[in-house]
Amino acid sequence: MMNKLITGFFMAWGNFLTLPCPYKKWNNDLKDMMLSFLPSVGAVAGMVWMMLLWILRLAAIPVPLSAFLMMLCIFGICGFMHLDGFMDCADAILSRRPLEERQRILKDSNVGAFAVAAAIFLMIGWYASMSSAYETLSYGVIFLIPVMSRTWGGMFVLSFKPIGHSQYASDYERPGRGKNRAALIIEAVIYILFVMAVGGDPMQVIVTILVETAAALIAGGCAIKQLGGMSGDIAGHIICWCEAAAVAALAVMASTASTVGIISI
Repeated sequence: MMNKLITGFFMAWGNFLTLPCPYKKWNNDLKDMMLSFLPSVGAVAGMVWMMLLWILRLAAIPVPLSAFLMMLCIFGICGFMHLDGFMDCADAILSRRPLEERQRILKDSNVGAFAVAAAIFLMIGWYASMSSAYETLSYGVIFLIPVMSRTWGGMFVLSFKPIGHSQYASDYERPGRGKNRAALIIEAVIYILFVMAVGGDPMQVIVTILVETAAALIAGGCAIKQLGGMSGDIAGHIICWCEAAAVAALAVMASTASTVGIISI
């Protein structure tokens, strides 16, 4: 069993991170277990993101440049895979075509105008939010943001029936998915408790959890309804929306705290 757990974790690492994978092994029967390790993949990404924030602050890099590098890191650490899913979903959903045509657009490798427009607005919103929140971000919440986004991405893949052309279509009927979903939740809870134990900002943690949960339910629910099922692209769509919503909410928190401080003075 331990060997399966190790294999599943490093399958997730090799599949969803661009960091060099220290143990390269693939077992097609462990794809659901691989998905259950998505929160831990998020933890690895969160540690790298947290280290980058520490370096940028230590080096006193200007906030605009720091915000850009933080944004680049969280997208680049997964090889822009989730952004690709976000763009594919935008192309399909915003086309407003019949369902079969939307599904065809979803798996089309060509980039459409809707995808480009959606990605531009996402990047602008991300940069603006990160610039606004940068100086007040706690290290704990930076660690937690990719953990929660990947928890929800994995939960949707393991919970909803996939579209016929999805890479996960053949695995949907496999038994034991309930255990994999339970593993996702347990991992996420462990990481949340860890962040709180090491002194994470409680309010930022609570806001991050609530906002990412709401973003996942809205973005994921709408995408599944519009596209007729679940897919890896929709998982990426969910992850992008979760992280963007979390950073935007933290930016609003930072602005509100600043305004309250000025009023108090």
